Amino acid sequence: MESQDREKSALQMASRTDTGKMRQRNEDACLFDDASRWAVLADGMGGYQGGDVASRLVVDSLAASLRGSEATSVSQMLAELRQATMRANTDVIAAARKDRELHGMGSTVVASRFHDNTLLVSHVGDSRMYRYRPDELVQLTRDHSLLQEQVDGGMMSADEARVAPGRSLLTRALGVEPAVVPDVALHEARVGDVYLLCSDGLTDMLDDEDIALVCETLSANLTVAADHLIQLANDRGGRDNITVVLIKVLQPFPARRT
Repeated sequence: MESQDREKSALQMASRTDTGKMRQRNEDACLFDDASRWAVLADGMGGYQGGDVASRLVVDSLAASLRGSEATSVSQMLAELRQATMRANTDVIAAARKDRELHGMGSTVVASRFHDNTLLVSHVGDSRMYRYRPDELVQLTRDHSLLQEQVDGGMMSADEARVAPGRSLLTRALGVEPAVVPDVALHEARVGDVYLLCSDGLTDMLDDEDIALVCETLSANLTVAADHLIQLANDRGGRDNITVVLIKVLQPFPARRT
């Protein structure tokens, strides 16, 4: 199990990743920088070692873009985040073309950046981002999956979709097509908010009530909360790799005005 945990200024972040009980390798990856206020999580798939490579390529590509950002406004940063996600798609495709053993690899991604009391999110696939405020857990991303399309079309309920076969069939992922359209969004960030980025290894094992209870009871210590989420997912079967990044807003972070 890998971990990162630091606290600086306005945000506190912690992450945990675990192979789970059924898989031989961990094909998830995540990176965060609490000082620069961004986090990225990816869930790779395909090829003998393609999933490992794809997810690492994605988080490294997004991280490089975010570290090199010169944007100063929320709108500029959102455009940058969209472009960075599209660039990661290109990077995965280029790597697969260079190495035949990596052919067919791909990855999900959920990336977040915080600026001027605002959360910026970009995502592709079924890795998710949630926000917890007292007594309310909200899923901020919508899965790019066949099951989600069936839920949207009224063919099944969200509860039915959570246990239905074919949960891993995606309608959108990085590395699959030459062009990808990430979903991007802005959300107001408030002091006390707890944000969760996670792979489907968590959400296939836990329902929203489980996640909300952990956020409610353990968010004073994000490391303990992250550990507990991983443990719960493994206790329920641990059928996939499990990765979480938790972010807590400790104080306002308005942009400097000139």
